[in-house]
This record gives sequence, structure tokens and C-alpha cells, in this order.
Amino acid sequence: MNPVPLADFFDSGTDASAAFRRAFSAGARELFLPPGRYLLRETIRVPSGTHLRVHPEARLILADGAARQPGDYLLTNADPGGGNREIVIEGGVWDGNNRGNPRPEGLFAEGYSGAMFHFENVDGLVMRDLTMTNAEAYYSRLTRVRNFVIETLRFDSDNVRPNNDGVHLGGNCRCGTIRNLRGLRPGVTGDDMVPLNADDALQRTEVRGMTNGPIEDIEIDGLEAEDCHSFVRLLSVRSPIRNVRIANVTGTCEVSAINADAARGCRVPLFDESDPSYAEGVGLLENIEARNFRVAKSRANGIALVRLETRMRNLTVSGFRRMTERDQDPDAPVLSVRHTSPEEMSFRDTWTGSVP
Repeated sequence: MNPVPLADFFDSGTDASAAFRRAFSAGARELFLPPGRYLLRETIRVPSGTHLRVHPEARLILADGAARQPGDYLLTNADPGGGNREIVIEGGVWDGNNRGNPRPEGLFAEGYSGAMFHFENVDGLVMRDLTMTNAEAYYSRLTRVRNFVIETLRFDSDNVRPNNDGVHLGGNCRCGTIRNLRGLRPGVTGDDMVPLNADDALQRTEVRGMTNGPIEDIEIDGLEAEDCHSFVRLLSVRSPIRNVRIANVTGTCEVSAINADAARGCRVPLFDESDPSYAEGVGLLENIEARNFRVAKSRANGIALVRLETRMRNLTVSGFRRMTERDQDPDAPVLSVRHTSPEEMSFRDTWTGSVP
């Protein structure tokens, strides 16, 4: 089936989101956007079976004030309650216009979460060859999503904001591939490039609408950034994270290349460490493999490049290189281990030094 031009659904106005709504109501599921600037005054809500092809020179911009309430996004799936299937978003520049769509003040305020893309209860999601820019919080977030492929995403912002995660997995995600992600300028992403947050503070403004639960069977391959916050977070307190492969990570980070601190460094803790029930630690990371890292610290803060403070079974790290000639915090350790058993870890072919 040939894709239908979105132009067929425009009226005399300039609101592209209204054209999307009319197209989906008319049953159009294969849509094409040619080059141009498209203003979105409301959330694009994508039904099952949609394949949206966007020209690389098409820019979709969230209009000033378009995102004010929980449930407002640049793009989301249409039926998170009943679930959606087979959604493909391909191409284009997606602009969250964070200056025109700020979050409310405070950690727990009601209002816009700041997430540009939100997918919930989707089976069969593809995001491919997107440039995502100027997110107010997360560029994209997924919860209860299965059988997904996210590849060749570029992140950019001329106004980096707190909690600027790249591809953020919340609870109950499984069977997914995330590959070829790149920050286009230093400082992007402003927070974790790929966090796997099986547990989180769901009452926080930017987390509201997500769920807690297991994350399983995830492949992460090809992350590149300069002065990002962290490359990968593995956040488990009560829900397990299992069967994760991370490979080919390159660049510099402010905090860690792999951060598994169970949110001990976050402003909203997920547990009380003085509680006797947590005396043996928290969380479970199981069958985690990390290989082929070429990384260095971009800021001096004493935090290890690999920070492991979660219970685990079977962690393997191989081919990990610290690029000392680029490192801005040479006294910070490569590895710190607390609240877990070193017997469950294996480190092979790892070293600190110059990388050819």
C-alpha cells in the first residue's frame, strides 16, 4: 500500500495535529510527511497498524502551550488501556519546544511530565531514523512495551533540561532492541542516555504515567555521546532486570558509563537504607553482559565509571577501556562495588589507558 500524504487531510489551517486526527479517523494508517515545518497544537495519538514515514527535512514542532496536563505529549499511542499493536515511526525531526512547554515547578506538581514521546501497552513498536530535539524531560519513554526496535536516533537540544533521558524504559518492558543512538552536541543527553528503570518514584512529575515491574531481554548496541550524564542506568530495587546485553559504547560522561546505584544518588530515594529489611541490599540484576566500551569522565566528581550497588547474579564486563588521555577525573575509580557480591561478577580484557 502506498502511503497517503498528510497534506490530503489539512484544511485551511496550519495545525498538523488536526490533520493527523482527521487522517486516523478516516482510517489512514500509512502516512507520509514531505519536507516542511509542521506545528502541533495537540498530542498525536497513533492507533494500531500505523506506519508514519517522515521526510528527513520535515520538522514537527510542539506549539507553545500545547503540553500542559498529564497525558499531553508530542506523540503517544492511542489506546494505552486496551493496548496497541504494530506502530512504526520513521524519519523526521521531532521538536519538543521545551521553552514553550515547561514543566510545572516542583518535583511532584501536577501538569505536563515533559516527555516528548510516550508509549504504553504496545506490542510491536518501531522507532527508526529520528532526530529528537528540545525535550523538556525524557525524549522518549516506554512502559509495558513488548517486541520493540528503536534504532538510529539522534538527540539534540539548544536548551538542555534536567532529566533529559534519551530512551527511557520503565517497568514491564521486554524483548527489545535499542541501537545506534547519538548525542549531536556536548551535554546531550542531559541525563541517562538509556535508563532501564524497573522501579522509580512514580509520583514524580516526569515519571507520572509510568509503571514499575520487571525489564527483561533487552539488547543495547551502539551509544555515542560527549559529556552526557550517564550512558546506561540499571535501576532495580524490588523488580528484577534480566538478560540485558550492552555493547559498543563510546564517548565521555559526567557520572557513569554504567550506573546501578539503586537511585541512592537521586533527589527522591526509592527506599530507606536504614530499614532493617534492606540490610542485605536491594534489587536484582541477572545475566547482564557489557562489552566494548571506550569511555572517559567529562567532569570531576569522584564517581566511578562503573557503579554497582545492586544485588546481582552473573554480571560480565569485557573489553572495557578507559581513555585516560581524555579523562577529566583521573582519580575517580573505574569500578566501585557496594551492597552486592563480587563473586557474581566477571571482568575480562579490561584496562585503563590510551586507546588507539
